[in-house]
Parts: sequence; C-alpha cells; structure tokens
Amino acid sequence: MPGVAGPRRSGRHPLGPGRTLHFHATDTPPEAAADWLVDLTGTTLAWRRTQEPAAVSVRAPLTDLLLLIYGRAPSDNGAYDITGDTELLEFWLSRVLFG
Repeated sequence: MPGVAGPRRSGRHPLGPGRTLHFHATDTPPEAAADWLVDLTGTTLAWRRTQEPAAVSVRAPLTDLLLLIYGRAPSDNGAYDITGDTELLEFWLSRVLFG
C-alpha cells in the first residue's frame, strides 16, 4: 500500500469503529501475499498485509486495485468484486489522497 499523503476534503474524518477495508489482488501468485487490510478503527490509519475479514472487501487484478486506490478508476466500472459496506469504500476513496 502506498503511504497516505493526507485527507482530500474537509468534513467527517474517515476514522471510526468498524471501519476496515480489505484489498485482494486476484492475479498474483499465492506467495505474493497480495492482501491488504486498511484499518481505520484506531486514532490513525493503519494497514497490514493480511486476509482478515473487513467491513468492505475489494477483489481485482493488482493494476486495477492500484488504479482504484490512486483515484484513477471509479469503483463502479465493472473491474471490481466489491462485497460489504460500499458506502465506506466510497467515503474512504473520496477523502484519502495517496502520493
């Protein structure tokens, strides 16, 4: 996962109880361990490589995941298998800037 540069917009903060996002790259070998959990439940954003359950999960080829996370592709373009809290995903994507 890239480092977080800062919030994109003012308003409600993305941190809060139950706010976890899981990203899984579907086109990588198992030894790549291409699973990431973004944890927004603490006082700061944290991420780790893991296959833990999350409030929302996104599965796609690695390049598509990066395009989504960097804000270069919309989540509704058909490239993503999204399960769970899609509102959380959209909220997080609209407020987090990676760079």
